[in-house]
Amino acid sequence: MFGTRSCPLEELLVALADALWKGKRQTELETLVIEQVALRSGGDYWTVFMALDSCFEAIAADGQQRLWRSQAINERYSYLQ
Repeated sequence: MFGTRSCPLEELLVALADALWKGKRQTELETLVIEQVALRSGGDYWTVFMALDSCFEAIAADGQQRLWRSQAINERYSYLQ
């Protein structure tokens, strides 16, 4: 999806944040972000990978709970819409 066109790092980060917040890991997108961060920081790909992968996992781990909580709140206050 993202590999077919050139995207600014900011757009990649927004897409990645959205996916991770929902509990989804997207390897292709994560790889693009890691490559861009490594390129811009002058760091080694694997060093950046090690630093970011654990962050990605921690964020995604609670995604399903966040979605359930959001759904419950929306159902509870649906009469306001």
